[in-house]
Amino acid sequence: MPVKPLLAAFLLGPLLCGAVRADDVCSQLAPDSPVVRLAGLNDAGDPVLADGRPVRLVGLAPRQDEAEAARFARAIGGWRGRDLALVVLGEADRWGRLPVRLYETADSGSPRNLADALLREGAGVPLPEARPARCDGGMVAASAAPRRRPTPAAAPLPAGAAGAAGEAIDSHDLAALKAQEGRLVFVTGRVASVGERAQRTYLNFSRRRGEAASIVLSKAVWRQLQDAGWTASGLGGKRLRAQGILSGRDGLLLDVTAVAALELID
Repeated sequence: MPVKPLLAAFLLGPLLCGAVRADDVCSQLAPDSPVVRLAGLNDAGDPVLADGRPVRLVGLAPRQDEAEAARFARAIGGWRGRDLALVVLGEADRWGRLPVRLYETADSGSPRNLADALLREGAGVPLPEARPARCDGGMVAASAAPRRRPTPAAAPLPAGAAGAAGEAIDSHDLAALKAQEGRLVFVTGRVASVGERAQRTYLNFSRRRGEAASIVLSKAVWRQLQDAGWTASGLGGKRLRAQGILSGRDGLLLDVTAVAALELID
C-alpha cells in the first residue's frame, strides 16, 4: 500500500471532557455489537471483512515499507476466521475503508483490541487518533468533570515514523513530500489559508494549489480544535508541525486524524 489564544499540541483527554455532542460516534463495546470475521487483505493491503467491506484499524498506521507490509499480512492471517466484535467509528474514507475497532471476545477476561494486539506483535506503527465518544446504556454520556482548557503538550513521536523530531519535511519541498506518499510523516510550514468544507477542513501551506502541502482534518477533529480556541482567521501565518499520512493525487495532502498530531510552533 503506497500507501490564541492558539495552543501547542493538545492531549485528547481534556478536550473530550464536558458535554459530548449527540452526533459524536459511540465507540464503547456493547453486548449487541455485531460479530464479524476477517476474510484477509485486499490488493491495497487493507483488512477486509467476510462481507466484503474494507476496514482501517483505528490507531494503526498504514504499512511503511514492504517488510512491514509482510509482517502485517502474516499477523492478520492469524486472526482470519475468528469471531470479532465490530465497532464502527465513522464513515468510510476516500478509499472506501471504514474506520473500526475490532475486539476478540471471550467468555472471561477483557476483550482484546486487534490493533493493540498487532502493535504488540510489531506488526504496525501506532497512529494518534481522535478518541471517540463514550456511551452508557446506549446514550451518549457527558463527563462529570468540569470543562477545562486543554494543557499544552508535545505531540507523540511513534517509532518508525518518517521524519523524527526536528526532521519534519518542509511543506514546500515537493520532491521530498511526493517521495513519502502513503507514509506516516511529519510536515512543517506556515498556514497560508484555511478552507472549511462540510466534512473536512484544509490548512493550506500555500494559496496556490500544488505549490505546497495541505493538512486535511475531519469535521470531528476540526470541531475539537475550535472548542479549544482555534479559529480559521487566527491560524493565518502560524507555523505548525503536523503528523499524518501523505495522500492525494499529487501526494500533497496530509491526513491528520487527531488533535494530538498537531503542534503550534509559533
